[in-house]
Amino acid sequence: MTFRSILCPVDFSSHSRAALQHAVATAHRFNGRVTAMFVNDPLLLIAAGRSSAGQRQFVEQTRVELAQFVRRSIAAVPPIQNDIEFVVTTGNPADEILRVAKRVRSDLIVIGTQGLSGFQKWFFGSTTEQVLRRVTIPVLAIPPSKRTRQKRTRPMVIGRVIAPLDLAGEWQSDAIRAAGIASAFDAELVLVHVLAPIQAPPWLPSAIGATDRRRMDTARRVLERVKTKLPSRDTITSRVLEGHPAHEIARLTAGSPSLVVMSLRGGAGVWGARRGSIAYHVLTHASTPVLTLPRRRLGGRLSARLSKAATSALTERDKIEMAGIDALLSSGSRRKRRSAG
Repeated sequence: MTFRSILCPVDFSSHSRAALQHAVATAHRFNGRVTAMFVNDPLLLIAAGRSSAGQRQFVEQTRVELAQFVRRSIAAVPPIQNDIEFVVTTGNPADEILRVAKRVRSDLIVIGTQGLSGFQKWFFGSTTEQVLRRVTIPVLAIPPSKRTRQKRTRPMVIGRVIAPLDLAGEWQSDAIRAAGIASAFDAELVLVHVLAPIQAPPWLPSAIGATDRRRMDTARRVLERVKTKLPSRDTITSRVLEGHPAHEIARLTAGSPSLVVMSLRGGAGVWGARRGSIAYHVLTHASTPVLTLPRRRLGGRLSARLSKAATSALTERDKIEMAGIDALLSSGSRRKRRSAG
């Protein structure tokens, strides 16, 4: 997977400065081009039209300010061969971002997200969230950090690519594309599956403990088999964790420059970009960049090998239990005991 045409919407904030730096660093790695855009508020344009300067001068001044902001923001980032294009439009930000992305044939959108506290919820809840719900190309979401207040930061360095896999869903394409991203960044690939805790009454602690251990062993076997079928297996590790997926994934990003790569399922799936979904919580709580990929089913021999490897690692009992979303239903055990009796 390569990114040759990168669109980066900005709003002149420190958050969009960091997004610009990531966009240029990504373009530098893939020898791509960057389009920086700003969306004017229609009300401001109307107000400008009533002034002596007029709307045309207001738009031109915005374009000048945008160019200056971009030059200052990327001063410490290695330059790219292609000139940066500047686009100034007017309208609904999400609508304009998607329209321009289509016009310039972007294959990646890099956008900043603000911290979710107080009035800062507005940006993610409005622009970024709308883009993620409707986008058909990858989006690199850049969270705020302590360095975003600085005008100069280190270029993007990726040491690990963390790929959360929903083993109960369409995970094969997630693994394949994450492996491609890790290879492109010369980074370690970490395959992660997070098991949700089983909620059980207090009088069943021993049964739950045994079930948890079996769930962990099952997921580990699957991930180990998947590793053997992916390219560059020597640089792939796997982790099976238990807890809230978003929190556990965020915990993994500590200690090393990381990039989380995950798919957006859309609709009502748990990995959809909607409030309450796992993907939504990862995007809103991550302290590291998150590359979201639109849902896609990949065919071919590699996908088939991954499915076969995972299937061969599961017993018939495991297959029944993995059919649900990270839950081992006690009814499965009861059915097996009844058949044995």
